[in-house]
Amino acid sequence: MSFFLFGILLLSCTISKNDTEKPGKQDNPEENVVMTMEDSIRRHVESQLSIQGTEEYGLEMYEAECTGDESIDRVITVNLLDRALKEAIASGDVAKRAEMGYMGLFNYIIFQDGASGTLSKPIPIPSSPQAALHVEFDHIVSNRYNDIMVDYRIRNSGFRAFFSVANGHTIQVFQAQQFDGLGTDNPIGFIFEYREGRGTLAKEILVYKATFENPAFTDPDKVYSFTPERTSTGELERRWFFRPKEYKYFTDQN
Repeated sequence: MSFFLFGILLLSCTISKNDTEKPGKQDNPEENVVMTMEDSIRRHVESQLSIQGTEEYGLEMYEAECTGDESIDRVITVNLLDRALKEAIASGDVAKRAEMGYMGLFNYIIFQDGASGTLSKPIPIPSSPQAALHVEFDHIVSNRYNDIMVDYRIRNSGFRAFFSVANGHTIQVFQAQQFDGLGTDNPIGFIFEYREGRGTLAKEILVYKATFENPAFTDPDKVYSFTPERTSTGELERRWFFRPKEYKYFTDQN
């Protein structure tokens, strides 16, 4: 699995406009109760992703200031492993889908603006649903607010997608591989470093080759819950810089 192949894979989900639904305190005329924020978020998730009452799903919420307005925003991750398993059974080809890690549109992120409470439409992260998404925040595009970094898995490979929120849009600005070949004889690893950009407030992203301890897995499903600790070799693989006009990262070879 090459370092650059999956850059193409995710181009379809680079920009997602915010939905207009604004959760919060809402009266239920039948029960005369006030919905909590989490209830409203779940209602939005279930409606947008057509989740039925009997369907199980995972939901996690992460908080940080991502828009520069000093309000606390949320990133909600949704995992549809139950749906992936049921679809595999219905297809009659469970073994093949399991071998591919049930790859598909079963992991999503949703952004909630802290000031308005509006929720974006679900943004798909094509990946293996046996591993839930993991979210971190850092100042990448601007030092005024946080950008969103989403870690996801495709079989025995790990990737990170970078999102920035601008003018009400959640925009994917970069993605890169973190490791590949986990549990095989030919593992490869990468680690990211950030430094001040030239002519822009956005930081450059430096991708270095890395090494890591590579265990053997007797249970192939265990690979999804293991994240290797990588150590940089100091060998630069590629430097990426931000172009404000296109609002994404490019390398010198673009």
